[in-house]
Amino acid sequence: MSSGRGASSQDGNADGGARGAGVTSFWPRSSPWLTGASWVLLAGVTASQWQQHGLGGLLRAAPWALGAGYLAWLVFWRPRVRVAEDAVVVVNPFRTVRVPWAALVDVSTQYALTLVTPHVRVRAWAAPGPGRHKAFTAGPDELRGLPSTSFDSQRSVRIGDLRGSASGTAGELIRGHWQHLVETEALELGVADTTPVESSWDRTALAVLAACVVLGVAAQLV
Repeated sequence: MSSGRGASSQDGNADGGARGAGVTSFWPRSSPWLTGASWVLLAGVTASQWQQHGLGGLLRAAPWALGAGYLAWLVFWRPRVRVAEDAVVVVNPFRTVRVPWAALVDVSTQYALTLVTPHVRVRAWAAPGPGRHKAFTAGPDELRGLPSTSFDSQRSVRIGDLRGSASGTAGELIRGHWQHLVETEALELGVADTTPVESSWDRTALAVLAACVVLGVAAQLV
């Protein structure tokens, strides 16, 4: 899980989000680099097995390399946070959670971006909190222009809310839109307890990883 700065984009739609409406997606900027580095490393290990043990070595290493490469994609590339007009969609490696704005009661960034509802807390893999050193290097620019909900009663900002951190950047996107919905009276209040939060596991990802493990074990026995 990376703690690097985040990137965002405007999409036409998103799975589990608003269809045909503007959607802002957040993901760590380090995602493609970490994914690519993992694939290069795995390709090198697989090629080494091929050179040392021939075709048999390649066949034995391939299932494990494919499974590890797919896992790297799930962990580093796939996670993101989508801010849509009707909900916040948190995409984690194996699970996607759709949190309607009406169900949201708080946005925490203590350890990672966490959406708090009356019945569940949803932590975003794509938006971890910064290291302690961030508190000592933060400048005034990282506090300017933050939504009012980022500040406590003493006008202090938590480390996880600092602009430039993954949790802070994603939190700012969510709080800013949430505040806009409240100010424009576009959000129905008082219904958080009865608004359902949708959650789904990625069975395809689990099945692919399981298949790679089975093939890897079978290849060792041949």
